[in-house]
Amino acid sequence: MKRVSTLLFALPVCLLAACGSSSEEATTGGADDADLKKNPIQGVAPAKTLIETGQYTDGPVWLPSEQVLLYTVPLNQGDIPGLYRVKPDGAAMKVRGGDAKTGALPIGNGISANGEVVTVEAKRIMRGAGADAVPIAEGFPGVDGLTRFDTLNDVVIHKSGVMFVTDPGYFADPPPLTNRIYRVGPDGTVTVAAAFESVPRPNGVALSPDQKILYVGFEKPQQGTKPHIEKYNLSDDANLMEHTKFVEFEMDASPDGVEVDKAGNVYVATKAGIEVFKSDGKKIGVVKLPDQPTGMAFGGADLKTLYVTTAKTKIYELKLNVPGINQ
Repeated sequence: MKRVSTLLFALPVCLLAACGSSSEEATTGGADDADLKKNPIQGVAPAKTLIETGQYTDGPVWLPSEQVLLYTVPLNQGDIPGLYRVKPDGAAMKVRGGDAKTGALPIGNGISANGEVVTVEAKRIMRGAGADAVPIAEGFPGVDGLTRFDTLNDVVIHKSGVMFVTDPGYFADPPPLTNRIYRVGPDGTVTVAAAFESVPRPNGVALSPDQKILYVGFEKPQQGTKPHIEKYNLSDDANLMEHTKFVEFEMDASPDGVEVDKAGNVYVATKAGIEVFKSDGKKIGVVKLPDQPTGMAFGGADLKTLYVTTAKTKIYELKLNVPGINQ
């Protein structure tokens, strides 16, 4: 979206880990080898409108248990902001509301290998896709006690149950001096995995198919540095290790959501459309869209449908050649 250990409820390890099933199967299995060798966007048909929301939308994630797409409306006033769900036929409904003044404003969504949905709201992390969702955390241990989150933006869940959450501080007033990436353990313990004094706006996050790499988008890096995607290696216990720049963009590109398919190709929502890169950083191409994309999610029975939220009034769907990872 443009623009620790304080645990409110216990977070059982198996809720966010892949209990009873292989995480690798959930992320990389089920794909035909021939599909993984294809150019993911070659010859794809133009994007189709799934729904016209009339609002800025973000945070899409596919909920396979109900065959619906979840998305958020994080802007606007009144009773419009909140978490929504839409069926493939375009029928939509609000799941729960949002309130920017209290920080209970749904922005980004992630899903674990066993189908557990986590929503990051502006000031808290929530578990559950319905109105009965419960808080996980509202901040991290600071010098003088609990330090509240500024403006949480996106989340991705590792097979271990560890979550990575970005905090670019978009709604903070006054603007924060530090932006952060948080690591949230399976028990709900929140620690600061990385902090950035230059206010680079860490935004979209995604994991590689083997979950050994975390991709993080930076919308506004320090002066003289272009917006880019950073590539973090992860340790066996899902801690950030060494990192390198994966790809960079022009200054006005505004990279937002990041997704990965089962072949390891990386998708980035920018002002140009959906830009797609191989795992080595080589650019495959770009899918143009009528509106500027904000977020993406792979869904559908074969995970070859890419759902795209936008900064205007529509959510689009693209049928791709390679299945993606639902994360």
